Amino acid sequence: MEQEPSRRVVQDIDTLKALADPIRLTVLDLMMADHGRTWTAKELASRVGISTTKIYYHLNTLEQRALLQIRSTRVVNGIIEKHYGANQERITFQRGADRPRDPSGDIEEVMIAHFDRVRDDIDERLRSGANVMSAEAPPETRVMVSHSVVHIPPDRAEEFRARLLALAKEYRAEDEPGQPEYQVLIAIHPRN
Repeated sequence: MEQEPSRRVVQDIDTLKALADPIRLTVLDLMMADHGRTWTAKELASRVGISTTKIYYHLNTLEQRALLQIRSTRVVNGIIEKHYGANQERITFQRGADRPRDPSGDIEEVMIAHFDRVRDDIDERLRSGANVMSAEAPPETRVMVSHSVVHIPPDRAEEFRARLLALAKEYRAEDEPGQPEYQVLIAIHPRN
């Protein structure tokens, strides 16, 4: 399958295992959200909330799977400081119909990691009062969780997927420092 340069299709078990870890998933999400930016280990550790020494294990794992790259280095006080960036802007997980369900559940682990992370973040922000689940709440604090079933003709399903992803990409491109951040989880699958 041919890939666009900004998209990575993941099918192999080792890469799926690397992505099933919530810390690595968070690190990669940060990097992919601002694809042009480079990050130091110290910056990433601070954003993720772990020590700088612990972040190196996760960065090495992501680098070994070619999910991130070292874009530049510089010497700071006699120590080499690496600047990391994502190798892709988005990742698609794929298991073809011709491949049996993986008994180790690697794709399922990645999906669960995504769902759990979003759920935990929403729960934490609701408990702290930073977010409110009410249609009357101001836009900067309002949480919306929605589930829908839509009827899409098969010949328009790819268009629907592409439009959802394009909308998310459009708003990522408009990111400005200091603007509120919103977390979006997109899942679409045929039900019959």
